[in-house]
Amino acid sequence: MPIELDIARRLSFSAEQRSFTRWVAILSATGMAVGVASLIVVLSVMNGLAGELTGRLLNAVPHVSVTATGSLAESNALSQRLQSDWPGAAASPFIKRQVMLRSFYFSAGAELTGHATDRSGTSNLTVIDGDLSALYQERYSVALGASLAQQLGVGVGEQVEVVLPQLSVTPLGPVPRYRRLRVSAIISVGASPDSTLAWTSYDTLQRLARASQPDGVQIRLADPSYARFVANQLSAQLSDTATVTTWADTNQSLFAAIRMEKVLVSILLSALIAVAAFSVVSSLTMSVSEKRSDIAALRVMGLTPARVMVSFLLHGLMLAVLGVVVGTALGLAVVVNLEGFMSGIESLFGWTLFDPDVYYIGGLPTKILATDLVAIVLGAVLLSIIAATYPAIRASRVSPVTALEDLHS
Repeated sequence: MPIELDIARRLSFSAEQRSFTRWVAILSATGMAVGVASLIVVLSVMNGLAGELTGRLLNAVPHVSVTATGSLAESNALSQRLQSDWPGAAASPFIKRQVMLRSFYFSAGAELTGHATDRSGTSNLTVIDGDLSALYQERYSVALGASLAQQLGVGVGEQVEVVLPQLSVTPLGPVPRYRRLRVSAIISVGASPDSTLAWTSYDTLQRLARASQPDGVQIRLADPSYARFVANQLSAQLSDTATVTTWADTNQSLFAAIRMEKVLVSILLSALIAVAAFSVVSSLTMSVSEKRSDIAALRVMGLTPARVMVSFLLHGLMLAVLGVVVGTALGLAVVVNLEGFMSGIESLFGWTLFDPDVYYIGGLPTKILATDLVAIVLGAVLLSIIAATYPAIRASRVSPVTALEDLHS
């Protein structure tokens, strides 16, 4: 074993240290462990929530949208070609309008989408009540998101009035175009789109909007991660008038906000690790003061200042590594057993920590990313090395003569 490593081991774990110095070292390692564990748990929860939100959004939005595709016949031809080129893909022409929905007592804004067929992925939604296939069997029927239906106070079998932002000329003058639709199903994706989600058949919305052609084609893929690749291929194949967007494009601001939130939380929690890392300065400074005579003896025996500095750097690194290892193990244990911990708290105190009616989720999903773990561990170790540099330099500058004179004075 190199002498520097042996000295660092004795400085870190020897029982010969003063009790106060030993406690400071223990607190430094403990602070590091708490900071690392907190950062692992919080980032894992944020990753899990982002993944849960993405999965639920993908149940409600198309993976790829192509607008300005021409007539209904041309859009149908494009849909069939896409489904043959990409096995497992579902595509259909669509019309989309911003509308006002009114019940007997309430009204709410909604985004009404009409699909030419049910192959565009409606089966991925959760049908709370009713029959979703009735959209394509009954004319003038609609499926509403769960939150939207709750706002309107309607259920399956009741009627809502759809008001479009288009005017019809009547003997009494221009009036908004409207029509009563029967609610055939209540659907849910378990996320914010539930408050504006309204679906009907293509024929129904075409009659209401008097649209001469579809807005475009919506595509759902077996694997949404291929959306960008498919979009790039379509952009190269279609005319310049067609616009191709992916689900990531349409929700770009949302995912940018999630990423920014994760960065800010990481920075704030990294302050815990920084404080713990720089508490190593106190521990090492006390060790240098306590071991001045030992350092002098080692210098007299031929240990160079550089090797003294390396010894104390390794001392600080050992404290940091101990805290990082314990913190990583603790953080991973909490993440893996988080659901059990929450269930225990709910059972013990009779609380409901996450009401699904309020938060759309019944618990905290977690997802551990290897990149996050590597960044946390390397960042903690790097901060500890930086913090240990100053005390290590001080130790290397201890004069053997002065230290031995202080010892005998």
